[in-house]
Amino acid sequence: MHPGRSGSDTTIHNDRWWNLLVLLIPVAVKCAFLRPDQLFEAHTAALDLVATGQFGHHYFGSWDRAFQFPVYTAMLGLLYLFGGGMHIALFFQVVCGTLVAYLCQKLVIHLLHTHRHVHVLGRITALLIGLDPFLAYYQVRMVHPFAWDMLLATGLLYLALVAEPARRRSVIVLFALAGLALLNRPTLGVLLLPFALRHPRLVLGRSDALFKLSLSILLLGPIGCWALRNHLLTGRFQLTSVTDQMVWMGQQEETEGGAYQADGRTYLHLLSIPERHLMFELDPGGRSDLFRAKWKAERKADPFLAWRMLGVKLKNFWLWRNGMGQDHDARLHWAKGLYRVHAAILSLLGMASLIIGDRRARYVGFAVLLLSIIQCTFYVETRHRLLVDPVLYVLTITAAARVGDRLTSQSGSKAAGYLRPTDPTP
Repeated sequence: MHPGRSGSDTTIHNDRWWNLLVLLIPVAVKCAFLRPDQLFEAHTAALDLVATGQFGHHYFGSWDRAFQFPVYTAMLGLLYLFGGGMHIALFFQVVCGTLVAYLCQKLVIHLLHTHRHVHVLGRITALLIGLDPFLAYYQVRMVHPFAWDMLLATGLLYLALVAEPARRRSVIVLFALAGLALLNRPTLGVLLLPFALRHPRLVLGRSDALFKLSLSILLLGPIGCWALRNHLLTGRFQLTSVTDQMVWMGQQEETEGGAYQADGRTYLHLLSIPERHLMFELDPGGRSDLFRAKWKAERKADPFLAWRMLGVKLKNFWLWRNGMGQDHDARLHWAKGLYRVHAAILSLLGMASLIIGDRRARYVGFAVLLLSIIQCTFYVETRHRLLVDPVLYVLTITAAARVGDRLTSQSGSKAAGYLRPTDPTP
């Protein structure tokens, strides 16, 4: 120990170094694998934003200015505008993944704040998330909003657990982040549930109407402005132009509610040949009308289709899709089996926290469960499940810690009973 430094100061100093190591080691590992193998719509929309100042994706022969939500695209556009290339975009995604690991470490500390090994458990959680190969793959091999979505989801859940009405600034920050999350991916709004369950009076009560109005504006203002912008450009109040297409995709039994059939062909092969030609002739609004008519007609012909496919998609969300991975490198075929084991174990242990965990852990688990149901009303890919994997790590580790404490306590009680002296015989 250094002269003049207390033992607690040394411990805090060492903890900081350990925290940095568990966060930065995965960064170093992932940066060695940065390579943009796949570019998604956000990349082309970001290039369009830089070139024209508009959000647009060239889709089936025409520019679609309402194809997707703008947040990640705007961030990519800023990176590209200031000279960053695709490798900078990938590094940004690694940073997002690192912040997710840090927030999950904070979540573990918050949920297990009285546990004697809480900081060690927090670091283990951060290291597991940082080195998770399935999460890392989306960060280092494709320009895709997954890592940013994951960061918003984790941040929203963390703030929903720590924000307190007595500290109004924390509630304002929570709802501002929720407004950004809604504009980024509206399904993330359900992650406000832990806050609503913790403070039902603030959410449902009649008092403090002006404050609640301000929170509502923070929450709904951004996505409302986006819908208004789309109406001005397209004549339709819509969040995206492909919502009806996603609903139709999600009820195709041949794809199990995803984008690919088991033989590797996409959902587009489920369209008739005249419909495929029509896709290139219609504008975005016309394509939306086409898919809306198709999914409504299919549900009318089979009233149980939507419910049956909801069950299939929930299975795919929590376990795996039978034909997953067609759009990835064929050399990674071995990873499919590994992922199946990984997903099943993490789902089982994560959901066990609904029984084992305390009230706050149950709130988080319920929010994740509800998110899966809402996502499954659309279409489901593996990345939609990976979005909540960091939170499932948190729930798994906190539940395991509580089980360990109970077992230790029971063992200690039995040992004390064995050692307790018997009463003397009168």
